Amino acid sequence: MSELRHRLANALQQVPLCDTHEHFCREETRLGAPVDFFYYLHYVECDLASAGMSDEMGKLTTAKLSLQEKWERFWKFWPYVEHTGYGQALKIMAFDLFGVEEITPQTFPELNANAGAFAKPGYYRTLLRERANIARSCRIVWPREQTFCDLDYLYPVPVFDHFATVASRADLYALEKETGTRIHSLKDLVTALDAGFDHRQNEGMVGVKIFLAYKRTLEFAQATASEAEAVFRRVTQAHGDTPVGFAEAKPLQDYMVHQIIQQAVERSLPVQIHTGLQNDNANFVTNTRPTHLVNLFMTYTRGRFALLHGGWPYTQEFISLAKVFPNVYADMAWTYVIGPRMAMRLLHDLLESVPSNKILGFGGDYNFAEGAYAHARLARRVIRHVFADRIEEGTMTEDEAILVARRIMYENAARLYGFPALE
Repeated sequence: MSELRHRLANALQQVPLCDTHEHFCREETRLGAPVDFFYYLHYVECDLASAGMSDEMGKLTTAKLSLQEKWERFWKFWPYVEHTGYGQALKIMAFDLFGVEEITPQTFPELNANAGAFAKPGYYRTLLRERANIARSCRIVWPREQTFCDLDYLYPVPVFDHFATVASRADLYALEKETGTRIHSLKDLVTALDAGFDHRQNEGMVGVKIFLAYKRTLEFAQATASEAEAVFRRVTQAHGDTPVGFAEAKPLQDYMVHQIIQQAVERSLPVQIHTGLQNDNANFVTNTRPTHLVNLFMTYTRGRFALLHGGWPYTQEFISLAKVFPNVYADMAWTYVIGPRMAMRLLHDLLESVPSNKILGFGGDYNFAEGAYAHARLARRVIRHVFADRIEEGTMTEDEAILVARRIMYENAARLYGFPALE
């Protein structure tokens, strides 16, 4: 490593990360769960499936296979995926956290034992804050899930999609129970949404997440109240086993997504929207094109929208929207493990095209803290090389590079989500 890159590595390691996107469980829950090495596969399992590992016997993270059977299946395909971003993150965990230099048949017994014994009380703080220097994290809270965010390290970003995807009377009953609101009309559904926002805001939510790209297109039309009400009437007559079809319910979904965004705007909460690649191995990525969202940005000019995951593979659409719309932020959550070189190109392009106060430079997007640690290592490596490249080519001085890096690593996200500024 050159002297410049070494200096940057040291300087940027001192800059805390503001983590925009995580899925951690409560630390006590994690400590009480039986864990082996295969618990940590998460994204790696998607690459293993892509390489040809059959899931006929279930995934390695969930299947009731013996440890030996899991290892044999893993080892058959691991050589094909160990150099992907997901594979690199797993190797960082193995070396840095579990004390094993390489993942091999010979090291597996030690690796598995150390992985299972790694977590200790208080390790979220020691691993994430002290070792990874992640100052604060936004945690996605699923519908009807308990928040359990500490408002010191973890801050809630709830999902309200279930108010938009009601398809049967059973769904309405569940919302009534959740919000304490009787729902007999579209107006009642909007009132229940307001109650849901009140509840989550009282728990300290700092933003809103829209996750619907996994289920449908991101094009949310301006449906009228009468169009939505017509669907709602069919929903009230649909039993749990015969719900209204998802496509048929689109006007109601569209209408309620606009209601969700209006709630966020009125409460000065930013809206995270999943764009681009979906986790798993069989999804319609075309649903996730960032440009489907243009009407929202033009309609809700007081809103603040954080587009997640670089929009990959639609990165140029993602960049163009952040460039031209003042209310759109470019969030690089998940990107460094999807592909470090892709993330490097993306960050170069963002720095050349988008105002640097609108680039959100990190979101771990892992189910467990160890993954966020490894992802942070990859992210810092990419950020260091990108800024070193720009210094060497003369487009930035070293002081300017550190100043801009501080923005994208912490300050921009902290300002968006209302966290304290750096000292």
